Amino acid sequence: MSFRIGFIGGWGHHYLRGLLQPGGSPVEIEAAVGADGHDNAAARKWAEANGVSRWFDDPDQLMEQFEPDAVSIGSIYGCNSDLAVMALERGIPVVCDKPVAGTWQQLDRLTELAKKKPCILLTEFDFRAKPEFRAAHQAVANGEIGQPILVTAQKSYRFGTRPPWYSDRSQYTGTLLWIASHGVDAIGWVTGCKPVRVVGHQGNLSRPDYGSMEDHLSCLFALENGGTAVVHADFLRPAAAATHGDDRLRVAGSLGVVEVRNERCILITRDQGEMDITDRCKGVRPMHLELLAALKGDTTWFSTAASLETARVLLHARDAADGQCWVDL
Repeated sequence: MSFRIGFIGGWGHHYLRGLLQPGGSPVEIEAAVGADGHDNAAARKWAEANGVSRWFDDPDQLMEQFEPDAVSIGSIYGCNSDLAVMALERGIPVVCDKPVAGTWQQLDRLTELAKKKPCILLTEFDFRAKPEFRAAHQAVANGEIGQPILVTAQKSYRFGTRPPWYSDRSQYTGTLLWIASHGVDAIGWVTGCKPVRVVGHQGNLSRPDYGSMEDHLSCLFALENGGTAVVHADFLRPAAAATHGDDRLRVAGSLGVVEVRNERCILITRDQGEMDITDRCKGVRPMHLELLAALKGDTTWFSTAASLETARVLLHARDAADGQCWVDL
C-alpha cells in the first residue's frame, strides 16, 4: 500500500524528500508538488530538482484532487502557518518547516485545530534526529551531568545569497524563528527543563540592505529549575569557513558537562575526562524516516504538542527581543 505525500512550496527543507530517493522509504511513496500561491516558480523548480512530475497549480487543488496522506510544507516562512491550517482543516497530517506560526494569531488558530482529534503537526527540528544531539539528551536523562544548570546553544550560518523577502518581517518572521529556533527547541527536550522567562537583543549591523532581517541575536532564558539558558544565532559565519553552519550545544550540570561541537558529542564528568559518546546513538534513524514514523505514531521525538509549545516559546522570545524586556512564558 502506498503513502501519498504532497509537497507544498519551494523553500525550507522538505526533509520528507528523502523518501523519494532509491531505497529511501520502507513503503511505496506517491508524490506530488503544489504551488503555494506565494512563490510558485520556486515550487516548480523544487519539483523538477526532486524528480516529481505530478504538479498542482495551487495547494487547494493538491489537497482536494491528490488526497495526500500527509503534506510537507516549505513556503515563504511567514506563509507556512496558513498552509498548515488549510491542511489541518481537512484532517490532513502536516510536516512543516519552521516557523509553524509567525504570529500569535496563527498560533491561536493552530492550537484551536489541535484540539480536534486526530491532529498531527510536526515541525522539522533536525537536531532531534541527529546522533550527537540525541547522545546529549541521553547523557542528561541518565543523570551523567547531574542537574542541568547552564545551557548554551549556537546557530551560525554563512549569509550566502538570500531572497529579497528576507527583508520583510511579515514574510521572513525573524532570524529567531528561522535559525535560532533549533537552539530554543533543544533547551527543553535535551535538558527536560522548561524555560519560564526570557529577555533578548537582536539587530542588523552587517546587512543594512536587508531591512528588518536580524544578522545576529541572543536570548537569555530562566529555566524552571532555577538554571539559565542562552541561545544565540547569526549570519556572520565567513564564506571561507569549511562548513555552511556551526551548530553547538553545551549543557553544564552539577556533576559534569556535555557538549555538541563539530557534529560530535563530548561528555566530561567529575571522574572522567573528555569522552566522545556520539556513537551511543549511531543507530538514529535519518530525519525523513523519523518524520515518517511520527506520522504513523511510532516515535515520541516529534509531536504536535512539542511543535505548538516551541512555537509559543519562540513568539514570546521574539517579543522579548523586539522589546528588549523580560517576558514571562
